[in-house]
Amino acid sequence: MRAILLLIIGLSSLVACMTPPQVASPTAVPAESATATPSIAEATATVEIVTPSATPEPTDTASTVPTGGELIFIQQGELVGFGIQTGTTRPIFADVADFVVSPDSSMIAVISGRGAQGELWVVSRDGNESSQLTDDNRSLDSVQWLPDNSGLIFAASDADIAQPSTWLEWSAFCRSSSIVLLTLADQQSTVMGEGCDPAVSPDGKRIAYATRPTRADAQSVDPGNTAGNHIRLINMKGENGWNPVTAAGGEPGASDAGLVAYRPTWSTDSKRVLYLTFIGMRVETDVNLINMVDAYDASYTMLGTFAGWGRQLTLSPDGSRYGYTTQDTGNARGVSGWDVWRSEVFDFVGTREMYLPEGTFIATGQSISIPLFMGQRFAWIDNTQAYVVLPPEWTPGMPLNQEYGRIDEPGEIWLWPIANLPERVIATGAQLGSPIHFVP
Repeated sequence: MRAILLLIIGLSSLVACMTPPQVASPTAVPAESATATPSIAEATATVEIVTPSATPEPTDTASTVPTGGELIFIQQGELVGFGIQTGTTRPIFADVADFVVSPDSSMIAVISGRGAQGELWVVSRDGNESSQLTDDNRSLDSVQWLPDNSGLIFAASDADIAQPSTWLEWSAFCRSSSIVLLTLADQQSTVMGEGCDPAVSPDGKRIAYATRPTRADAQSVDPGNTAGNHIRLINMKGENGWNPVTAAGGEPGASDAGLVAYRPTWSTDSKRVLYLTFIGMRVETDVNLINMVDAYDASYTMLGTFAGWGRQLTLSPDGSRYGYTTQDTGNARGVSGWDVWRSEVFDFVGTREMYLPEGTFIATGQSISIPLFMGQRFAWIDNTQAYVVLPPEWTPGMPLNQEYGRIDEPGEIWLWPIANLPERVIATGAQLGSPIHFVP
């Protein structure tokens, strides 16, 4: 990987209280020989410390973090915070394509710029201090904090692609992507494997990621590798790697189902991994599965199905429910913009029948929300409520599958009691595609 840079200005105040992660030895897992794990000696790079010549500026006006809860989202390219009690919006950082808030809510990692022009920064939550972490002209995605706030893990790809939203975009990004672990205190970066979509377990002991696709597929107009990969688990040293999930083109219900497996997401107890599988086009629809695998014995559970591409997969605070957001840009109706988004929430209780072109399957869990057409990203408040991004002038009485239009207009953030329709607008001006994060 090219040199990774750190801008020292402000870094001491951001990470002075941090120590490198203290990770317990992981439970031994079966050895895996098909995919080599890079040695740490080969992968660890010495960080060159320089000052980039051109950097985005923090906000001009010092901002005070409000009490009483805050929503953080992107508004016209700028990261902002909206005070739930104050009803006011404060600027945090400019030119932001994606972001993730640290577990202790004191810092925010942001990707500033898009595609290969995007670089990783750490910003204090009030926006008054910032430090650039990369300057290597690679596209970045799936940034995630370590549970103890001591570092970040992310995917870095040679492909000039920002936030992949289709199977082919994801494949082009992932086949030249590496998993990078960057610790802040010792200023070291480590390449942990070849792939994308990294996720750190809540106990801080293991990393799950999607390995690179390894073969071309007849369904694809892309001649490059677009199929055949794994969900791989490693410990925080890059060791004890194994593949509990394989996508090898099998039909739904088979252990090797799907063209690619992607977006692994850990259960809150770090014992299972939820993930998505792209099956392929069926009846002019891109079909995906939602699955769960045991992180120790690889036992498999089918949870559901959806159309398009999975953009968000997240669990409720107590882990009893999961929600997902999809974006179906290749839909048969030919609609775009807000009309291709959908969000829904399920539990893990009982079973239900699930219908696919290949037949009827038994899935675990029940839908506990109304399918929220045009519902974009959402952020949990607790186990029964969330904030969700919806189109401007959306109303609860709007027909669920009505074509809406207004393709690129910013949306509104609504309070969403999960078992019912969203109740009221909380904030406005959320950029189309923006993640949202709620800080109590």
